[in-house]
Amino acid sequence: MIQEKIAECAAGIYAGESLVYRTIGMIDAALAELGHNADSREIQKRIEEYAVECSILKVWGSEMLGMVSDHVVQIYAGYGYVEEYPAERAYRDARINRIFEGTNEINRLIITGFLMKRAMAGQLPLLGAIKKLMEEVMSPSAATEEHQGPLAAEHKQLAHAKKLAMFAAGAASQKYMMGLADQQEVVGALADCIMEVYAMESSILRAEKLIAAKGEPAAKQAIALTRYYAGKAFDRIEVASRKVIANVAEGDMLRTQIAIQRRLAKLEPADTIALGRQIARHVLDAGRYSV
Repeated sequence: MIQEKIAECAAGIYAGESLVYRTIGMIDAALAELGHNADSREIQKRIEEYAVECSILKVWGSEMLGMVSDHVVQIYAGYGYVEEYPAERAYRDARINRIFEGTNEINRLIITGFLMKRAMAGQLPLLGAIKKLMEEVMSPSAATEEHQGPLAAEHKQLAHAKKLAMFAAGAASQKYMMGLADQQEVVGALADCIMEVYAMESSILRAEKLIAAKGEPAAKQAIALTRYYAGKAFDRIEVASRKVIANVAEGDMLRTQIAIQRRLAKLEPADTIALGRQIARHVLDAGRYSV
């Protein structure tokens, strides 16, 4: 069980790095398009286009840090409370991150609110994607895109995770329409789905870049970390989407929507125990987190 905690910490760090690298890379690319003579207002405008991603980094990163520091205290056991050991200060210092720079509750509202606002304004093809999904789930023979390679199963998980998130968002939008922003628990659960989808996709993309650059054997740990994180994240998305659906439907409609939700979540589970042991062994052999 200690190895499991080490694996959860390593997978969290890996996914967090993947989120940061991807987001900062997109911002850098957007700013590079402006050239050297861009004024500060144009720079600010470009950066603000990534407000959702930055809110995700803040919420996801601070909660991941909280998880890691909590595991460290647990691993140190009683010594985790003693000031002479590093766990105590790490645990104490980590807690404030979920409050300042905008509480995580406020940032969850920003994540879902900004996306829905852009969708309503036609700047994001979310509504069209939700409509297409609704048509797809009513067709039992819908085709799915197949990926090849060591992360093929994770691509399938990601595709289903996106559908779960969109299905929940579509059901909530249909129920509350313009009043969705007032349903903060629903908005928060949708934000959790969005964050986990972004983290899953970022982890997969990073691992595939490492495979392309160094080969599959050299990327063995990154592949294991991606598989481990994707398996855990998919479970969290399933729970969050079910929470939304339970709130927005009842009776026969609820039973129908839960049946669709279960169909979208029906995938073979990853063996996170074996993956966790592999990850932990690598960390212990290296004496630190490493990819």
